[in-house]
Amino acid sequence: MDKRYRGPKLTAHLINERIRELNYQLHAISQWREFASNTQWAVLVKDNICVDGLRTTAGSYALKALKAKDATCIRNLRIAGATPFGKTTMSELAGFVSTQLPPGYSELGGQGVNPIDPCLSPGGSSSGSAIAVAAGLCHAAVGTETHGSIMIPAMACGVVGIKPSVGLISRHGIIPISHSLDTPGALACNLKEAARLIEAMRGEDLNDEATLECPIEHLDSIQSQDSVPLRIALLTGTPYGLDSQAKAVLQHFIDKSKSKRIEFVEVPYSEVKTHYKMISSVEIQNDFDRFLSQFGNGNTPSTFKELVRFYEMRLPQHPFGIDRLVDALKFNSDINNSDYRQALQESTTNCTEAIRKVLNEQHVDAIATTSFVPWWAIGRAPSIALPIGETDNHRPVSLMIGQERHQDAHLLEIALRLEKAANYELR
Repeated sequence: MDKRYRGPKLTAHLINERIRELNYQLHAISQWREFASNTQWAVLVKDNICVDGLRTTAGSYALKALKAKDATCIRNLRIAGATPFGKTTMSELAGFVSTQLPPGYSELGGQGVNPIDPCLSPGGSSSGSAIAVAAGLCHAAVGTETHGSIMIPAMACGVVGIKPSVGLISRHGIIPISHSLDTPGALACNLKEAARLIEAMRGEDLNDEATLECPIEHLDSIQSQDSVPLRIALLTGTPYGLDSQAKAVLQHFIDKSKSKRIEFVEVPYSEVKTHYKMISSVEIQNDFDRFLSQFGNGNTPSTFKELVRFYEMRLPQHPFGIDRLVDALKFNSDINNSDYRQALQESTTNCTEAIRKVLNEQHVDAIATTSFVPWWAIGRAPSIALPIGETDNHRPVSLMIGQERHQDAHLLEIALRLEKAANYELR
């Protein structure tokens, strides 16, 4: 079963037809409204982002009655001419329910299916967004990432994913995990379309102080500088290695890149301490309380503790358990406590310095890896998932590339060079 879309440019009519034909098999979309035939930019939105007229559930039965007006990023999208017409499925509560939860599974949405092969994981938690893009169910899709939730499904489904620097896009109106690490992002069939989506969503928002720190750069007009030599550090020894076929695809890409004046240098991967569990467990308690006080209603839990109690009362409906939710309550929720503050500072510093060290010591323009590495998630820095080819049995091979925080425009320019070198587009 390879349900990826490789045909001509998608029309509104074709998107509507493909959703009716494929969504019951793929479980990519939880809600949608058929849209007009003259729609030029049909965008799907991850189901933890508020969209006027649609439920915002994060795949959770506890939030099935939650409805709210557009999140800031969706309001900006509409101003830019996009039509947000539906919600994509996701790992329930962005994977925060259980450590045993399969990627792409939720009580409300079921199990998302990778359109390349149902035996392959679709990744998570922005699984539905990646599946929908790969299957041609939209022009582009909005995802979110805290710790790999855009990078992993984009690489699994062979599409482009952009996770911008934290603060480039407002998080107001998005069900949170961590105010330090959360960010919306884009999934699309190519970099141009993904950058267009990022540019449309971005902007300052007084409801999100992190947006006031980001430089103003227009990402949708960036061009690759093809004449300038490019040097990329390729991390080796990362957690998930490649099989022989994928290694051959990677080597072919590296060899082909040489003619484009792009050089890859191998650099051993160094694991750093991130304290992700503590950071997310402390912050979700405060951030969820704040979100529910603004957007909740009488039919939803009003605090994170009430959310956990709701899950505890419905244990039979959660076959993979709820240990991640319950464990969060073991952490001191005071964001001023010294253990948490020290862990947050140490983690962001460790990852920021790991990125900077490779860039400076190896004299490279960017860093690449063949699997998810948390440096950019915890370092609040930009990363891009870019397909570079596929194996004989059509499994995608992708690179995750990254730069320092607020170097989004520079990273995109580099990624455009790599995309040209790959000469590989899903459609």
